[in-house]
Amino acid sequence: MSDSRKGWKDSNWYVSITGFWREYRKHRIGLIGIFVMAIFFGMAIFAPVLATHDPTPLVKVAPEYLAPAWLSVFDPDGVVTGEYLTDPLINEEPFMAINGTSDEFSYLHQPIDDLNNQSYVNLTWTHTPGTQLDFVGQDPDEIMPDYNDFVYFDQIVTWPWNSRPSDVNMSISYATKLTGDFANTSIYGNLMFRIYLWIIDSGGQWTRLFESRDLNYVDVVKEKPVSLNYFSISDIFDGMILLNGTSQEDPSDDITIRIGIAPTYRFESFHGETPWQDFNGSVNVMFTQLKMVAYGEYFGLLGTTNWGADAWSQLIYGSRISIIIGVLATALSTGIGVIVGMSAGYFGGKIDEVLMRVVDFLLVIPGLPLMMVLAAFLGANIQNIIIVIAILGWTGTSRLIRSQVLAEKNKAYVESARAIGASDTYIMFRHILPNVTPILFANITLGVVGAILSEAGLSFLGLTNPEDPSWGRMLADARTGGAFSTGAWWVVLFPGLMITMLSLSFTFVGHTLDQVLNPRLRER
Repeated sequence: MSDSRKGWKDSNWYVSITGFWREYRKHRIGLIGIFVMAIFFGMAIFAPVLATHDPTPLVKVAPEYLAPAWLSVFDPDGVVTGEYLTDPLINEEPFMAINGTSDEFSYLHQPIDDLNNQSYVNLTWTHTPGTQLDFVGQDPDEIMPDYNDFVYFDQIVTWPWNSRPSDVNMSISYATKLTGDFANTSIYGNLMFRIYLWIIDSGGQWTRLFESRDLNYVDVVKEKPVSLNYFSISDIFDGMILLNGTSQEDPSDDITIRIGIAPTYRFESFHGETPWQDFNGSVNVMFTQLKMVAYGEYFGLLGTTNWGADAWSQLIYGSRISIIIGVLATALSTGIGVIVGMSAGYFGGKIDEVLMRVVDFLLVIPGLPLMMVLAAFLGANIQNIIIVIAILGWTGTSRLIRSQVLAEKNKAYVESARAIGASDTYIMFRHILPNVTPILFANITLGVVGAILSEAGLSFLGLTNPEDPSWGRMLADARTGGAFSTGAWWVVLFPGLMITMLSLSFTFVGHTLDQVLNPRLRER
C-alpha cells in the first residue's frame, strides 16, 4: 500500500466515518431506512423519466377515476385506455398505394427529416390540363370520394380486447402546400380536393371519420381532432369481439386507419365556370402525426384522479415536493434553532430569558392553525411553505441545543479557549458546536418527518399551489371528488402509503443515528 493511501486511511475523518458505519450497519432497522430513503430520492431525481404523463393535477389525460391497468387481469372484458397506434409519428414505413389508374398521384415517406427532425408522409396530386380522372359520382353513403383516383397510406391497429371501447378520440396533424392554379385561385383550388380519414375493419367495411371541408389549407402543421361517435365505434369494434368465447365476425383483430387525398367534383357544380380539368398545379399534403386513443375502464399504472389526471405521474413528482420541502424546511429550522439555542445557553442572563420566552410563546400556540394563517398570508408556493414550516420548527432544536451548551460551556476546554483569548463566536462554533452535533443529527432526521407531515397537512387543506403535484393534494382531491363513494381506493391508498413510508424511513434512520451517536444509548 502506498504511503499516500495509507495516510488518508489513517486520517481522523476516515477513521470516524468507518467507525460510524461499522456501528450503524449493526442496526437492521437503520439499513431498511436508508434503503427506502434511497428509493424515494431516486424517484425524485428520475421523476421526468419515470412519469408517463403531465403530473399537473388539473391536466386531464383520461376520464376520471379509471382503475389501474394491472387490475384488468381480473376483468377479461375490460379495456385499458391508451394509444393503440404503435408509431403515432409515422416513423416506420407505412403501407402506401394509389387507388385507380391515374399517374397524377404520388407519395413519399420520410422517416426522419434532418432539417426539422420529424418524420412525415407526403401525399401529392400533380394535375396537368386536359387529364381526365375516373369520376364515379357522389357517394350516397358519403364514404368514398367522388373520384376513383386518389392516393392514401395505411396504419394498422391491433385491438387486443374482447369488448369495444367506451370512446375513441383521434387526430391527424398535417400541412398543405398548393402550387400553380391551385394556389393562385383561392376559392377554386381549395374546392378541388379533400382530405379523408377512414377506418377499415378486418372484414373490409369502410367507415369514414373525417372529410376536410374548410378552406384554410396552409403550409403550417396543424392538428385536427376527430372524435368517433357511438355508431362508428359499434361498426368498427363490435365485429372483432369474441362471440361466446369461440368465434368472431371478423377474421382478425386488426383494423386499418387509412388517410388519403382525393379530387372532388363539387367545384364544377359549385361554380360552373372553367372546369378544373384545365387547371395546372399540384396539391401536397404532409402528414406528421396520427393518434388514436381508445378509452376503457382502466388506465396507466395507478389509474386516474377525480380530474382525470394520471395518478402515477402525480405520485412520482409528489416525492420531489415532499423531499424538497422536508429537507430544506428542516435545514432552515435547524440553522435557526442552533443559533438561538447556542446563544441562549452560552450567554445566559437576559439573552437566555428573552429567547426562551419567545420559544415558550411559540410552543403554546397551536402549530397547525398558525401554519394555516401564515400560509394563507404569505401565499401558496413552495418557498413560502418552506418558510412557514421552518418558522414553527426550530423551537425544539433550540431547547435541545441550549441544554447541551449549558453542560458544555463550563468544561475545561472552553475555559482554556477563553484563557488564550478566543472570541465567544469562535468558542461557540469551533469548540462547543462539534460536541453537540452528534445529538443534532438524530433531531434533524426526525425534523424532516415533521416537515413532510406538515406539508401534507397544508396541501390537504388546500393551502398550497393547486398546480403542484403533492401527496396531500391527491388525498384532498380524493376527499372532495367522491373517491370513497365511487370506490376509487387507489387515489387514497397510494398517496397515504407514500407519506407513511417516507416518514418511516427518516424515522428509522433518526432512531439508529440516536443509538449510534448518543453515548448513553450506546452503553446500554
